[in-house]
Amino acid sequence: MPADAHDVPVPGNLDGILSAGQKFITAMGPGYSLYAGQLAALEQQLLEGRFHLAVLGQVKRGKSTLINALLGEDVLPSSVVPLTVIPTFIRYGIQRQIRVRYNDGRPGTVLSGEPAPWLNKQLRGFVSEDENPKNVKGVLQVEISHPAAILRDVILIDTPGIGSTYRHNTQATMDFLPQCDAALFVISADPPITEVEVAFLKEIRSRIGQLFFVLNKVDYLTDTERELALGFYRTVLILDAGIDPATRIFAVSARKGLQAKESDDTLQWEESGLAEVFDHLIAFLAREKNRVLRDAIGRKALDVFHDVQLQIGLEMKALELPLAEIESRLSLFDKKIAEAKEQRIHAQDILTGDQKRVHAQLEAHIESLRDPLCKRLTDIAESAIAASPQDPEDAAQLAVGDAIPAWFERELGRITFVMDGEVASRLKDHEERADDLIESIRTAAAELFEIPYRAPQGERAYDPVRKPYWVEHDWDSSCSPLPALVISRLLPRSLRGSQARNRTKKQIDTLVMRNLENLRWETLQNIDTAFRKFGADLDTNLSLTIEATHGAIRFALARRKNCEAESAERLFQLKNAAAEIQEVIRQFEAVQKRS
Repeated sequence: MPADAHDVPVPGNLDGILSAGQKFITAMGPGYSLYAGQLAALEQQLLEGRFHLAVLGQVKRGKSTLINALLGEDVLPSSVVPLTVIPTFIRYGIQRQIRVRYNDGRPGTVLSGEPAPWLNKQLRGFVSEDENPKNVKGVLQVEISHPAAILRDVILIDTPGIGSTYRHNTQATMDFLPQCDAALFVISADPPITEVEVAFLKEIRSRIGQLFFVLNKVDYLTDTERELALGFYRTVLILDAGIDPATRIFAVSARKGLQAKESDDTLQWEESGLAEVFDHLIAFLAREKNRVLRDAIGRKALDVFHDVQLQIGLEMKALELPLAEIESRLSLFDKKIAEAKEQRIHAQDILTGDQKRVHAQLEAHIESLRDPLCKRLTDIAESAIAASPQDPEDAAQLAVGDAIPAWFERELGRITFVMDGEVASRLKDHEERADDLIESIRTAAAELFEIPYRAPQGERAYDPVRKPYWVEHDWDSSCSPLPALVISRLLPRSLRGSQARNRTKKQIDTLVMRNLENLRWETLQNIDTAFRKFGADLDTNLSLTIEATHGAIRFALARRKNCEAESAERLFQLKNAAAEIQEVIRQFEAVQKRS
């Protein structure tokens, strides 16, 4: 094995290695369950880390038909008005299944069945306005499992139609977009692009890494009309929406694409234009991302197998060396573990100090928002008062109340991004110290018991822990009229405006205070959860490492003293296991040599 294995390529059957590795390691006994759990977590990460592609667009543009064409069958309901806040996540699964999650946290609904018409019918009960008016069922999001081949590389996200959602609560949707790898924005030749769509695009263009456009329904156009339409939309998108001129626009017929998939007509699939979409967005972008993801997970899996190899070696030594020699080496190892525990106490003190420093940064950031927000809302109220001299206070209250949720959803996204970066930066240093601490135990064990050992090469990354962006936040936007409001309507217009300004200012101060506290509390919970999780993970990993080294030796020693015959049988099992682990490692090395 080369000294620097950071770029270890991964065997093509990584999924199979992770699955088989879990079964094999579990059979080794409870002392190895740690490693089976690590492989299971990597397998889940591989599943969840697939390329995320959001499909955006106004109602009636053909989003559902486009997604159905990519899936190969009529799964999503079309020609219905979607609810305002219900996204649909479509993931790979052997069986077609629907999982519905609710706003109030009650147990989700899981529905399984075949075939696509059944799935379509069940979905209508949750995502269509006619069967779930105004979301009376309290649906938060819907997840679909489907066996379409495309979903092995991509998670499709069907977002609510812009025509019914472009109001302040869509900020939660827009804050979600940076978590996606790319988005397809669906427009069509009929009707032309609207002001709502252009405004939406201006808002999201900086929030997502890759944005592509699909001009749908081109089968209704002649070749000349298609070229004119593409030229027109490109001009509008560049000049009015500020889109990068290099952004790709695909001309497709989602209807023909779905028909082609259902009839397995390769030629029609090419003619529909969706083959090009698939090749460019899915085959290239998704696989490129998945290659990076698979390499990272493969390196971590290789680390796990090397850790298993170390523990097997330690257990074998404990069954082979003279008892006196084992006891002597264990005594030296005890001292190393005691040192590690002392270092852990010191590390916890530093971690607590960094957590307090991040708290102070958050408080300063929140306080810096107060005056600008008060001024912004005051200006909004002033404009409303000037425009409505007959009822200035009502107008001011409505304008301020409407502005608050959008501003705070936007600020939540911004402050979350800043605080995530700060927490990640600080925890990165702690992770390096924690890794060194845990590695010192493994290295000491390998040296004391003369076992070849390879240090881990996989990188760990800070994973923020927070609620999903789709969760709506309860911002206080209620401006309750004061009792004097009735009397003020009897005053002259000049005095009405003055009193409206005074009362509205007091209400603005109160609303800003309450909502900033909500923002502070929401962000503080995410920060504390991240630090708490890191500390708990470090303690768990340290304990498990000690158990996997020191504990494994102690256990094997006790087994040897109690039953020599059982020890011989275990030694035979360990030698076979060592050969199997070595074969897995050889597969990684063989791929590396071929690359």
